[in-house]
Amino acid sequence: MNKAKYVIVNGSAIVFSAAIKHSEITDKENCEAAGFVTFYSTDPDGVVKASAYGESFSLNIRSRGQVDSDIINRQILNSY
Repeated sequence: MNKAKYVIVNGSAIVFSAAIKHSEITDKENCEAAGFVTFYSTDPDGVVKASAYGESFSLNIRSRGQVDSDIINRQILNSY
């Protein structure tokens, strides 16, 4: 599993390195959710899925779990 950070801004996910603070990407007023995301694949075809969790201490905003996972998955799978 690979761990990264993410924020949800205007209904879209921005995924970035875990070495960067959430507050360096956006401010609290524009952020709907924030936390960590891991990517994994259990699919025999190698389809990658995201799992969002945790919270941002620099923005004081929590992940919405499955809601955020669904947004990230739709974006990486282009399934709008």
